Amino acid sequence: MRGLLGILVILKYCICGDVLHFDGDIKDFVVGNSKLFVLTDHRLHQMRHDLTEEKSKDTKATEHNRVNILVPFDENSTLITCGTFNDGYCEVLDINDITKSIYYESNILIGPRHDEKSVAFISGTSSSKYLLVGKKDEDAKPQDTRYSVVILWNTLHSQFGGIFSRIAEGSDAMIQSTVRDVEFVDGFQRVSPSESYLFLNTKTDSERKVLVLWINSSKERKRDIIRSLQASRIRCCSDKARPVLVASTVIPSVNRVIWAGVFSAQNQQDPENSALALYDISHVKGRVKGFCGIGENPCGSESDTELQPLSVVFKYSSMSAVTSVRSGSWIVLFIGTSDGQLIKLVLDGKYTPGCPTVLFKSDDERAVFPRMHFDPVDFKYIYIALKKQTDEHRGVFRDPGEIVKHRNTVYRQVCYGYVYYVFGKMCNAVICFMVCAERSNGRWLFPLSNVISVGACV
Repeated sequence: MRGLLGILVILKYCICGDVLHFDGDIKDFVVGNSKLFVLTDHRLHQMRHDLTEEKSKDTKATEHNRVNILVPFDENSTLITCGTFNDGYCEVLDINDITKSIYYESNILIGPRHDEKSVAFISGTSSSKYLLVGKKDEDAKPQDTRYSVVILWNTLHSQFGGIFSRIAEGSDAMIQSTVRDVEFVDGFQRVSPSESYLFLNTKTDSERKVLVLWINSSKERKRDIIRSLQASRIRCCSDKARPVLVASTVIPSVNRVIWAGVFSAQNQQDPENSALALYDISHVKGRVKGFCGIGENPCGSESDTELQPLSVVFKYSSMSAVTSVRSGSWIVLFIGTSDGQLIKLVLDGKYTPGCPTVLFKSDDERAVFPRMHFDPVDFKYIYIALKKQTDEHRGVFRDPGEIVKHRNTVYRQVCYGYVYYVFGKMCNAVICFMVCAERSNGRWLFPLSNVISVGACV
C-alpha cells in the first residue's frame, strides 16, 4: 500500500458533500459536460456529476505503465487516454461507457515518459479539433540545442496524416525551445475567438521565469496555428520575486481575458510565500527568448515582453490551487492550500478583495491538488482532489457527516458591514442556505428576505 491516498471532495459553496470510496491514490480527474472521470492507481472511474459511479476500467497500471493523458472530447463523445505502456499508447473510449474502446494505437508517446507535469486539452475550431499537449522533452539528446515542448496531435482519422499524427503541412506541428528545463502548469482554449493559452515555468542556470504562450487556434492548418505563436513573461510581484507558477484559473469575462495565477517564492516558512495575482492577458503580443515554431531562426527574441499584475489579491504561505466563477459583478475565487484548506475570496468590480472565508479544512492537512473543477452544468459544485496521509477513508467525500462535524454549528465572517452566517445542517437534503445579516441601531437583524442561495451572498 502506498503512503499517500487520494480523496475527492465535492462542495456546493457551503460545506455539503457525499462520499464515494476508491481503490487507491487519485492520480488525475477531469470533468466533461455530463460525466466525471477519476483516475486512480489501477482504475479509471466514470461517474455522473452527483458522484454516482457508472463504469470502471482496469488500466493495468505498473511502474512502467502509467496513464498520463486524460482528456474529454465532448464534441466527439469520446474520452482520450494515453499512457507509457509498450513505448507509449493512446486509446479512444466511449465517453458514455469507458469499457468500450473505439480506437487503440501503440508505440506512440504523447504524454510524459516519467513523472513530469504536462498540460493537455482539445484545441481548434468546430471543423478542426486537435489535442494540444505541452510537456518537457524527455527524449532530447545531449547534443540537442532545441527541444519540442508543444505539439498538436490529430484527433480524427479524417485529418491529414490520420488520428494521433503530429504531421503538419511539410513539417511537424510543434513549438520548440532552447530551454531544456520547462514545467507546464496549466492551459485552456477560448471558444470565441478560438485561441489557446499555455502557462509554464522555465529554469536556466541564471534565473527562473513564468511564461504564457498564445496561439491562434481558429486557423484551419496546424502549420499556421504554430506560426501564430506569441508569448510574454509574467512577473509577480512588487514586494518580492515569486518566479514559480503553482496553479492558475481563467476568470469568466465578456470583453477581456482576465487570468489569475498563484505564484511562489519557494519558501514555505515565509507567511507570504505565495501570492494570488490577476492579469489581463487579452493581448499577448511579442516573443520571449528561446521559444519559437519549428525551424524558425532565430528562436524567439533577444528580450522578453512582460505582463504586470492588475492586482495582487491574496498572500499565504502555501496556496496550491485556485479556480473562479462570477456572481453578477463579483468574482468569487476558491483557493486550495497545501495544508488542506479551501478558502473563498470575493472580489468587487475593481478587483478589491473582501474577507477570506475558510469553507473547508481537512483534519490531517491533506494538500489540495493544483486543479479544481466546477460542475459545468450550473457551476454550483466544485470538485477538489486531496492527498491523504493514512490508509483510512480513500474516496470521494460528499457526506455531511464527514465534511461537517457539527451540522448545526454557525460559522461567522465579518465583512463590509455584513455578517455572513452559513448553516451547514441537512446538507444531504441540499438545504444549505446563507443569511446575510443587517446591522441596524447597533443590533444584528436577520430578515427572512436575506435568506438566499449559497454563494449568492457576496
